[in-house]
Amino acid sequence: MSIIKLIAARGLYGAIAVAISVASVTAQAQSVLPQDVKQTCVVPSDEFNSWFENGNPSIDGWVKPADSVNFPTNNTVCDFYKWGAQMFLWLTSPENDGLVLDGPAIFTVLPADHQGKRYLIENSNGSPLKLSLRSEKFDEIGEVGQAGGGGVLMSQGKSLVYYGVHINNVYGYFLTGQKNDQFPDMTKFPRNKDDLVEVENFVGSNYQKTPLVAAEALTMELKTSWVEASTVKNPEQFILINAEIPAYTPNSDNTIWERNGTKTAKLALVGMHVVGTVQNHPEFVWSTFEHISNAPDASYYYTNSKGQIIEQPYSANGNYLFMASGGAETPANAECMKEDKGDIVVNVGEDKKPLCKGGIVPSNTTRINPWGSAPDKSSANNNTLLLSNNNSIIAQLIKDDVRRNYIQVGGIWTSAPSDTADAPIPETADFKSSDLRGSLKLANATMETYKQKMDCFTCHQQSKDAKNSFQPFELSHIYSQIVPLPLK
Repeated sequence: MSIIKLIAARGLYGAIAVAISVASVTAQAQSVLPQDVKQTCVVPSDEFNSWFENGNPSIDGWVKPADSVNFPTNNTVCDFYKWGAQMFLWLTSPENDGLVLDGPAIFTVLPADHQGKRYLIENSNGSPLKLSLRSEKFDEIGEVGQAGGGGVLMSQGKSLVYYGVHINNVYGYFLTGQKNDQFPDMTKFPRNKDDLVEVENFVGSNYQKTPLVAAEALTMELKTSWVEASTVKNPEQFILINAEIPAYTPNSDNTIWERNGTKTAKLALVGMHVVGTVQNHPEFVWSTFEHISNAPDASYYYTNSKGQIIEQPYSANGNYLFMASGGAETPANAECMKEDKGDIVVNVGEDKKPLCKGGIVPSNTTRINPWGSAPDKSSANNNTLLLSNNNSIIAQLIKDDVRRNYIQVGGIWTSAPSDTADAPIPETADFKSSDLRGSLKLANATMETYKQKMDCFTCHQQSKDAKNSFQPFELSHIYSQIVPLPLK
């Protein structure tokens, strides 16, 4: 039985009440996607159609995973953005009674227990691992603290943001083999055909389960962010799941919410990190997606079809999920509270009073680096690539496909020094800052709300002495916590 359940037969891909159109007036505010943008990164219709299993876009249309094994070595920036877009559409495709995200290609990574251990749940019947740590009826979206400090985000509808962590089966079985000394010569996460063959042979020897499901995706690590669907105005515009989430009891002055077991709720997807290796890129490609109604952008620049650089001004008009209607850009992104030993506690100033009036309350959120780039003219080219890519994909999805409500806000990776050599991993001996590519200030407004001045590689690095040793815990922070699958 699948862990994630759809809310109703067509709750995931049911009719969208309001179509995404920057020209339309809606009750729900939307990130602005200028329609006069220069078409520098489009997905041709024949290529886009080939992403779909049946050869054409359709409601509930199942999208194939991007082929990371054969990712072009002679690549462009647009190739990476197209990779991210296809992977997102694949992961959010319907499968059986849930999503691909909940299917046999993906493991759910449970929150760390009191010993700091994370266990894997394989999302399929007849799996080699069967843990009875939770009901199979609900997905466990069990974390509320953000990475890099534990800040807690609350929507304007007063829902906490809950986080789920996932890895694909290539990652899961590689980790299991690596922690059992089965891959002594592999010093990096699987990032090419030869690496994949080694993992497949290991799986075949220990689990009689070859080929792996969607193995062409190579190594993937995913993070999702959710709000309670009852707090959004148009839940039919979101991907929805049932979930088991933490429950809290507020104290009398709303400065501490004590963890009090769990509860079940319907959740709406607001963000996703899609992180994966592609051919000769062991550093991972870090792509991130948000719901189009999350938060407004700071002003940014793009190139229009006439070759002119245009400024898109900041605007908070309408009802965003994480910004009050008409809210000011400054001050915003105030970290009102944080997670502390399972509880939520208010953040206080030097005067020992809560930073936010009312204690544990919503605060306004903006994306300070739109499209993962500095908010100035130097970013026009990258912004234009992402805008044109999003416009191209949204235009080709069927109008009632709920995935039209999600946009890729950026991606970051490093540049391979040649067609055959691996791309450098940040902070290793062969890395220099000029190797970075894509959205150089990338952050997700729902996951790095209070760390937006950093990029993914600020935290996900390997030390300079890691060249000939495997130190994945530095690049993937969950690696050291995950308990390997039992061997046959």
